[in-house]
Amino acid sequence: MPPILIQPTATEESGTPMDTVGLPTFNAVPVPNLIGLVAWIRNPDFAAALPSGKATIMRELVPTLLAETDTLSGSKFARKRRRIYDGIAAAFNGTVIKEDEWLDVVCGIAHLCKVNFIFVRSAESVEESKDKPEELQGASKGSISFSSDPATWDSETSLYVVDYHGRWLAVPSDKEERPIQTLVSEWLKTGAVGWIVNWPVVDATKEALVAELSALPNWMPTHSKLKKDVLAERLGRIRAERGFFSWGE
Repeated sequence: MPPILIQPTATEESGTPMDTVGLPTFNAVPVPNLIGLVAWIRNPDFAAALPSGKATIMRELVPTLLAETDTLSGSKFARKRRRIYDGIAAAFNGTVIKEDEWLDVVCGIAHLCKVNFIFVRSAESVEESKDKPEELQGASKGSISFSSDPATWDSETSLYVVDYHGRWLAVPSDKEERPIQTLVSEWLKTGAVGWIVNWPVVDATKEALVAELSALPNWMPTHSKLKKDVLAERLGRIRAERGFFSWGE
């Protein structure tokens, strides 16, 4: 699938500028819900449709999505197929999806759609309380996470920056001609200040982690004394950044 250059629609669907997120050449285009997000990605007529037309497109899309969950057998989402199935139905019906199930649902949908998502979760959208997610503790703006390990991504797969709860997706402005992959790599290099980036964690033995990290610049012998989880996070970030930043070269 070739890199996409999305053009915003006219009217209010052009969305609002995303300067506060560090993406000044993007607009946040609102979508009705998670099903609307998928419809926007899959159906080129959705963005410009009237509300009644959008409702019809989403209603017709749901049975297709539900049937596609059968293809999750044999994938890493196999054991979560039922959760993803129920989550799709809940999103369409307006039923609340539990917080601890939400990420499985949206990541499963990314897998079904054969796209990659970068999730933006604004700290302002989360009520300040003792129940505030750990990932947002101490974040001045919010968090950034991924639908799968970015180290496995390639620049040919469609990539979308979306709201964590599926309320909007980021669309390059009509003056932006660079591929979204290039824009995202630049954003993560310099524009994500104040955001907590939840880099993937490498699943490997400590010996394997040390072996790979010790071959990289800035490694010091004392680093081998760090805990395994610290090394796993460090290597996950290095691998992901290596892939992202190669897109902008």
